[in-house]
Amino acid sequence: MQMADLFPQSDVFGTLLNDPAVTRAFSGAQFVAHMVAFERAWTIALRDTGLVEPGTAGAALAAIDVFTPDIAGLAAGTERDGIPVPALVGQIKAAAKDGAAAVHRGATSQDVIDTAMVLCMLDAADLMETRLQTIAQQLATLAAAHGENPLMGRTRMQAAYLMTARDRLAAWTTPVAGALARLPALRAEIGKIQYGGAVGNRAGMDNKGDQIAASLGQTLGLSHDGPVWHTDRSSFTSFGHWLTLTAGALGKIGQDIALMAQQGIADITLVGGGGSSAMPHKQNPIRAEVLVTLARYVAGQQGILATTLIHEQERSGSAWTLEWLALTQMANATGTGLRHAQALLDQITDIGSTP
Repeated sequence: MQMADLFPQSDVFGTLLNDPAVTRAFSGAQFVAHMVAFERAWTIALRDTGLVEPGTAGAALAAIDVFTPDIAGLAAGTERDGIPVPALVGQIKAAAKDGAAAVHRGATSQDVIDTAMVLCMLDAADLMETRLQTIAQQLATLAAAHGENPLMGRTRMQAAYLMTARDRLAAWTTPVAGALARLPALRAEIGKIQYGGAVGNRAGMDNKGDQIAASLGQTLGLSHDGPVWHTDRSSFTSFGHWLTLTAGALGKIGQDIALMAQQGIADITLVGGGGSSAMPHKQNPIRAEVLVTLARYVAGQQGILATTLIHEQERSGSAWTLEWLALTQMANATGTGLRHAQALLDQITDIGSTP
């Protein structure tokens, strides 16, 4: 029996702590596809700004459009260079032959990787928005069905005053709605082309750096206005902050449901649940507990992500690499939480208590 994945993400744990759709959004295949898309857009920009001959660019674009990367070669390149871009560019140039001069000229590995990361984040944001919208609708449906039921309000986990199920549901709904409301501004903040060049000033391209950026943005559907964000990593941290708020909103729901489902409290009725290997009388609120776990994990990773704001001078290899680790794991955990929250809310058949 061979299982290469770490056990929490392996087949042994199913999708308890992993989300296949978010994993695909940040997968190696998708990341490479976005890097290739950048290289294609770059060649178009070189052509449109007159920095390469149309015929040379045409040969390069024809090769890029049918290009299939050698993944083993990229892996070997990353082992050597710390990033896959030099190996990828070498492969594309070899495939382009007479068009090689129109491949990657004047671009840097950071331009390629940062833009690919932006595209991955936008893909993940689209997926998460759809799930959040479903959760918002589920909460509205629960409020319509059970909102007037009496429920004991609890402060510091002690009985306080009688309220309604609608009051508790409102406390779940508000942060979910907030996560949705923040998305347009977040997309605008992160949806920017990265083109800084070697030292972040777009130098060395016959003073056509801004034109190149505009062409890249048009081809890839990204913004190109504003200053170069070469070492300004605030947009990536903002994405992590949004993930933290979203996971935290779900963790609040999970924590409340786990407490409401306690024997002797019974403020909520769930269908399904987890069994115990030693105590068959138990029905554990598994999804509720996992929402709490994931929220705490994402919150912890946000602290790590915040350290990547510190980029030494014009580029940091260490902070850059740390971004890839933290952001991808935060997105996976948040996506997993969204999927569990949808399933958990579907398990609720009644909310309310007898005072």
